[in-house]
Amino acid sequence: MEEFVDRSVELDVLERAWRERPVFVVVYGRRRVGKTRLVREFLRSRRGVYFFSQLTSYEDNLQRLAQAIAEALGAWELGSARFGSLDKLLSMATRICDDMVLVLDEFTYWVRVSPRVLSELQYFVDEVLPKTKAMLIVIGSLYTVMIHDILGGSSPLYGRSRYRIHVRELDPSYIREFLPRYTPENRVRIYAILGSIPYYLRLVDDRKSLKDNIYDLLIAPHAPLRNEKDFMLREEFRDPHTYNAILSAIARGYNTPSKIADLLGLDRGYVAKCLHVLEEIGYVEKELPLFARRARRYKLRDPILRTWYHLVEPVLPLIELELYDKAVEYIMEKIDAYTASVYEELVSRIIARKYVALGYRLFGKLVRGNEEIDLALINPETREAIVVEVKWSNLDYIEARREINKLSRKAYRLLPDYTIKKTLLVIRRLVRGYKDENILTVEDLNM
Repeated sequence: MEEFVDRSVELDVLERAWRERPVFVVVYGRRRVGKTRLVREFLRSRRGVYFFSQLTSYEDNLQRLAQAIAEALGAWELGSARFGSLDKLLSMATRICDDMVLVLDEFTYWVRVSPRVLSELQYFVDEVLPKTKAMLIVIGSLYTVMIHDILGGSSPLYGRSRYRIHVRELDPSYIREFLPRYTPENRVRIYAILGSIPYYLRLVDDRKSLKDNIYDLLIAPHAPLRNEKDFMLREEFRDPHTYNAILSAIARGYNTPSKIADLLGLDRGYVAKCLHVLEEIGYVEKELPLFARRARRYKLRDPILRTWYHLVEPVLPLIELELYDKAVEYIMEKIDAYTASVYEELVSRIIARKYVALGYRLFGKLVRGNEEIDLALINPETREAIVVEVKWSNLDYIEARREINKLSRKAYRLLPDYTIKKTLLVIRRLVRGYKDENILTVEDLNM
């Protein structure tokens, strides 16, 4: 099995839940983020039943679950038995062995095929589980199904899970463990393309060049990620075409509901509802500068969708003509401009995590009039501010000090109320020559 990376917080929650049995736990998050790997790591030292639901009939899933229980518990008679409902099958399993973990992975697939399993699982959780020493874990990737049908207020399971674990991307610093041979700059470029999602990072071969990896993962015939966007949208939405058009429009700069509606010929209210769903899932996000009353625009948030619409969609005509070399050359020409936009987001995430732990409560982009600061962090109690300018470019030390002086003047104009102390940071890809505490590069970001 591949080396397990991080997830110490999530494992601690599962360990705590195990000590509090009987217990019902929900684990959710985008596909490929490592939910199954997390739970399997937890299961390594425990007796349990693991079952992966499929988009098949209710009866087929029930029968396959019976076989999984029979194999895990050595209760071979269950494999050929017939059960009328999920709760009856799980009840039988806990009568055979009640001190165990029951895992229903991708349960959202089963729910989508047959919603009756929700009420059947509710009966098991309410009437049977409390009389056992079992731990029930439900895992799901279909975000809309998880939020509305399993965790939502109208769900039969609402309020019944003691723990809800939202598995998110890894901290970017862990990319080093996947790509130890790459330079920090290339690890940032990979982060721009794939985010810090474990499954995607494991596909990268850091013995190869960045160009070769882009070709292998995104461009080549049968490349594993070339159709990832289509798979994600088809899984999440019954009719993905409108959502696809909206995401593509955002990538092309149509980033407000009215601009998108005008471009696509759709009702603005309908576009706003679609954007709300996309935001809820985590595919897009609103940029909300500090002190702004309204978000200025939408942007793509999910890393693989962002990469697909910005880098792959423009070269689809070349791919269709099997001009793969030209397609990858185009992407290589654009890769640093693309990385520049993601670098600001990455730095903001790293810097914010550091200073929020020190008591800073407000952070984000700061825009007033025609002036803009990439990132400002404010401690309202001490009236201190951290002001950051980020660019994916190279400078020498003299140029960097000039940028510090420009940032200082801008900070006092845009943050006149925070005059006690302002810490100024200029962050670049590379600074040639001497550096000081106000000047950081990609090597200082622990990548």
